[in-house]
Amino acid sequence: MSKKDFYQTKSVHMAVQTAEINLLGYSLDQELSLSCSLMNISRGNCLVKIRPEESKESYNLGILDISIDRPVMKAEITLSSLKFSELCKLMMKDANRPVTVIMLLDIPLSINLAGDLLIDTAAKLKILDLSWIIPLK
Repeated sequence: MSKKDFYQTKSVHMAVQTAEINLLGYSLDQELSLSCSLMNISRGNCLVKIRPEESKESYNLGILDISIDRPVMKAEITLSSLKFSELCKLMMKDANRPVTVIMLLDIPLSINLAGDLLIDTAAKLKILDLSWIIPLK
């Protein structure tokens, strides 16, 4: 394949298939667990775990773990408690279309024209930003 058969992207688009709140341990720590299908990469899924951060600083942090062995990515994301609560509230609305999440990554991914992700080794990429498309009706 020639170089023109590939393109570089710093974003991963996903459609949320299932969403649930997990209450962890005796302290009932909350975690939003999403199962997503990839939209701009073919044949893949992503398991997303989002946790609230209980600090006074409102920083956001995320890592996308891409396996070389399986077509399953894993994302670990920390949001401020306020943003976490707001996201959970918005995710509870009934809609006829799935919620979409777009992750902006620090390093571009190579994808061929068929939508296959081309990587030689497993990767842990920093998630720089998240965008959500939440249908209202």
